[in-house]
Amino acid sequence: MDGASLNPPDLSSKIVLGVDDAAENLFLLQSAVKAGGYTFVGAHSGAECLSLLHRVVPRLILLDIEMPVMDGFATCRQIRAIPQLKHVPIAFLTARKTGEDVKKCLEVGGNDFIIKPFDVTRLLERIKHWTGKRVTTPH
Repeated sequence: MDGASLNPPDLSSKIVLGVDDAAENLFLLQSAVKAGGYTFVGAHSGAECLSLLHRVVPRLILLDIEMPVMDGFATCRQIRAIPQLKHVPIAFLTARKTGEDVKKCLEVGGNDFIIKPFDVTRLLERIKHWTGKRVTTPH
């Protein structure tokens, strides 16, 4: 990714990027995110997410694990490989909930793990938490 094509990090941004291959999940995310006063941008795949990140730097990425072609783990690794995006928190939003899943999410650079189906109030609490501060990853 060419760093010149990225917007500079904007800590006042209220953009939340949701990545899920299921349209109904993106619709639910959009409704919840907008109800919290944030701007929602959706992507149906890891590749679409990476393409969007050439044009917009969100304050938070909500990332599904199970997607065809490029799963959430691979997508997260690619995002974390982009120096200009290391500050963007990534919360995995998934139906998977084993300890191994949580461990792998953190290993690839994720910051949080939210289980689907999500409670809207809890989701908005996590969004507020992550959009309220600058984040650095341990990797």
